[in-house]
Amino acid sequence: MLDVLVVEDQPAVREVISEIVSDLDRSIHVHAAGSISEARQELATRRWDGLITDMSLGDGNMLDLIEELGAKGQRIPPAILMSGFLSADRMAKALSLGIVHVMAKPFEPAMLQNCLRKMLFPDAAGQAVAAPASGRQLQSEHRLLPEMFEMDRRLGLVYRMFEEMPGKGNVASICGNALAIALDVVHSRLGFLALYERQRDRLVLVAEQDLGNAVLVESCQVAETPFRTLVDGVDEVLVGQDGMQSCWPGVKCHSHISIPVMLQGVPMGVLCMLDPGLRGEPKSETRQMLGLLIKKLDTMLDNRAVHAALAENMRDTLVALVRSLEARDRYTKDHSGRVGRLGAILAEGLGLDSDHVELIRTGGTLHDIGKVGIPDAVLLKPGRYTEQEFAIMKAHPAIGDSILKHMDTLVRERLMVRHHHERWDGLGYPDQLAGEDIPLDARIICVADAVDAMTTHRVYRMAQPVSFCAEQLRLGAGTQFDPAIVEAALKAIKQGAVISQAEGEQLAEPVKPLSAEISIQTEARH
Repeated sequence: MLDVLVVEDQPAVREVISEIVSDLDRSIHVHAAGSISEARQELATRRWDGLITDMSLGDGNMLDLIEELGAKGQRIPPAILMSGFLSADRMAKALSLGIVHVMAKPFEPAMLQNCLRKMLFPDAAGQAVAAPASGRQLQSEHRLLPEMFEMDRRLGLVYRMFEEMPGKGNVASICGNALAIALDVVHSRLGFLALYERQRDRLVLVAEQDLGNAVLVESCQVAETPFRTLVDGVDEVLVGQDGMQSCWPGVKCHSHISIPVMLQGVPMGVLCMLDPGLRGEPKSETRQMLGLLIKKLDTMLDNRAVHAALAENMRDTLVALVRSLEARDRYTKDHSGRVGRLGAILAEGLGLDSDHVELIRTGGTLHDIGKVGIPDAVLLKPGRYTEQEFAIMKAHPAIGDSILKHMDTLVRERLMVRHHHERWDGLGYPDQLAGEDIPLDARIICVADAVDAMTTHRVYRMAQPVSFCAEQLRLGAGTQFDPAIVEAALKAIKQGAVISQAEGEQLAEPVKPLSAEISIQTEARH
């Protein structure tokens, strides 16, 4: 029996990778770790025949761990490294540490199996990969595998925005970090960031990447570039794909994606990504990631010396991200804002103080921020989810928790984000907490979330009347919901604080429900 350790912090991706490995040969026994700390313990307590690991995890970098353990003389098993962010420096470090194979995400399942076969069965390295040992199709051939890898890559980009962009430092270093992340968003290697000097109508270069062969001038007039509509606030994105062109004096490219750098809502520069790997207009997910990056850059440039203001602006940035997510689906527009407002009403009804009420308002507004990591194929799907799609959707509380874990000023909001889908009876997710082990604030948001889900139109059903909502709350008290919070919600309903779209405002377009049945698998969507 061969023991192989799979280290990956995204559960859906970890499950697929484990199945790919298991299907290669019956003699392989797969174990899984979801963090650097778990991997450290596993590597210290067992002799492994192989290691398959993501590079960047929520609590650190796997290359750093391998380097640390190797320096202590600990045996490192033959390893395959997976990553969506493979720079030349990272490749060089991986090779210096003896990594056997380095694989860029996304990849085909057969490619991983071939690398694993060469590593574990060198005598059979020339043979083709055999059919799955179980005699069934690889789950990894499912249509959602590319979206799983893209979800992992996008989450990694969000981590980098909050980890790699310094809280302090000069403008050039902050802009340089932002540029590097932007290039990874659009799969590009070349680019620059220039700030706009409005009085002189010129752009000043402050950061560039891999333009070393070009003769760069430090500044130029806006008229020498194609960026007039960006600095004038006319366009939010500029896509050039008309063949060889110049975006900066001395810099030629075949295509580019350029966006304005904003300061307090005013264009103050341009971020230009040359010859991106994306074709045509950027998709909504790409625009969303670039928009979040620009908001983060705005915060860093405007408030890096004022930590209290930085924390407030960070909340604003995250709230703006949530709103941009919900704007993609007319059925969930302002859902999080309504959950925050209703959560505050319930908190007041429970006698919590004003600061606590505002905390819950913020937590409710941010509760679905983890959906930034959910593929559009799942997030915007009409109708019921398959089991695999629902498993991906259930990852959003943990993804949101991972995003907020790096923000010291949002510790309590983070608990609401992670635990708002737990149930009083312990059958919720992600941690199956029960009763008062679930943080009070999360229990409040759970009820507010359910009330809003039942009383608003969704693509899969019409809004339900308030009377139906009250009855469902009574039925769920003591199983899905905290009974005390249900009582506060029923009181709020009686006082007229809850209005159903079934009885009040209607959507401009008619809704054609696929099902009027309420179920965990549909209501957990929002």
